[in-house]
Amino acid sequence: MALTGWPFMLLLGVVGLLCAVGAYLGWPRWPGRWALPGRAASLLLVMMLGGVLALAQVNRSYGFYTSVSDLLGRPTSARSLAMPAYPGGGPQVTVLTSDWAALGLRAGRHGHGLLLDVLYPGTRSGLTHHGLLYLPAAYFTGNLQRRFAAVELFHGYPGAPETFPRIMNIQARLETEIAAGRVPPVVLVIPQVYAGGHSSECVNAVHGEQWETYLSVDVLDDVTRTFRVYASRSWATLGISTGGFCAANVALHHPERYAAAASISGYFTAGQDPGTPGLYQGSRFASRENSPIWWVRYRAPVAPALFLSASGGDILAMNEARAMTATLRHYAPSLPTTTMLTASGGHNWGVFSAAFGPAIDWAAEFLPGPLVVPPVNPS
Repeated sequence: MALTGWPFMLLLGVVGLLCAVGAYLGWPRWPGRWALPGRAASLLLVMMLGGVLALAQVNRSYGFYTSVSDLLGRPTSARSLAMPAYPGGGPQVTVLTSDWAALGLRAGRHGHGLLLDVLYPGTRSGLTHHGLLYLPAAYFTGNLQRRFAAVELFHGYPGAPETFPRIMNIQARLETEIAAGRVPPVVLVIPQVYAGGHSSECVNAVHGEQWETYLSVDVLDDVTRTFRVYASRSWATLGISTGGFCAANVALHHPERYAAAASISGYFTAGQDPGTPGLYQGSRFASRENSPIWWVRYRAPVAPALFLSASGGDILAMNEARAMTATLRHYAPSLPTTTMLTASGGHNWGVFSAAFGPAIDWAAEFLPGPLVVPPVNPS
């Protein structure tokens, strides 16, 4: 049962109501010397359940933990998999959605795409994790030789790929932009960006897991081998919160693969999440190399294009966006940059959802539309 779903909230509400009724009915019935401790325990239980219900509502609103395994920081099934990728394994995406081609064709006829449940194997990083992948309606209709651009979408910490469809309704939002002609039909690639309950900041940890390699090399290669998706600079990144840091950092390190990167309520200095300084094992070089603001200042990149978004109610993200914008203007004036700051909002899914449309519309300016790739003639 998903921790962000209504059934779980309803279950907690029913349990809480039953406990409250039980405490009320049992209040005058506690015998003698058990009256005081019994009533105190009843009140404590009701208050604890009220607190749990409040925390569950906060979790549902922000999408922190979607399952018990997420909450405990350990995978328990193939849907939250973190297993080694064996050298003999195939370097293609494993689609877990049954009969997806037929489902996609049926959805495409009605103008809708299809969101797939997948596994992304990592033959170079040694990581394999579950995720989601969206194929637009145009993928299943019209010329079936066409290839598509892709946007790699990074969730925050805590979080999971499933928070995008459950909380943001990502498919409907993207299809609205496609139908309006503001975005060409694109593939959405939504990988998991950490495992074990600890933020990875999407970096290659010193003497640790190689998340940047997984996300920027393995996932891209898996998708282009499995689906009709362009390779090279026909990809963009887009992330929220910690995922915004990932989007900027990964794309800046790999301008040969990504044409644009959009950070929504993100930050630009490594080590912001709890426990993340351990990723760098005290190496100042590794920490600096994985700080986008440092990278811009000392590497003066000319690509990829960057989109920065923050709201006035989110002091950290606002300060980071302003500092990053100033650094870009001074040290990388030729790099295309757009900064969108709003007066209020905070750090929540309402802000993330409102910024998604402008961010994906902006990214579309740097991505090609669907095209038939001509065959390569052997020389």
